[in-house]
Amino acid sequence: MPSYREARRKDWWKTVVFIAAYLAVLGFTAIYLLVSFWYVWVALAVAGLVILVSWHAKVTAYRCPRCGYEFEISVLTDFLSPHGVNKDGAWKYLKCPNCQHRSRMEVLVKKKQED
Repeated sequence: MPSYREARRKDWWKTVVFIAAYLAVLGFTAIYLLVSFWYVWVALAVAGLVILVSWHAKVTAYRCPRCGYEFEISVLTDFLSPHGVNKDGAWKYLKCPNCQHRSRMEVLVKKKQED
């Protein structure tokens, strides 16, 4: 069973870099593709978003604030569920599979072997 840890500053920066790279590629390719080949640009935008959300679902997990249960979610749930950041860190609005409570779940990071 995988174990999880609190997100560190390094984890947040990695996410910011990935999002910035995605937006930079979209912006750069928009200059060349948007007018004549808009459908290629849309396909590139969708593919990049799928890759970004898949990566996020693969490296994150969540903790229920009510019962403390830690769990993972599917790529589709990761894509569709509301999320945000507050003074306590990142959150995603989900239903806990253990206690069925809907709440802002704390974002965790899956531990690697060397963590």
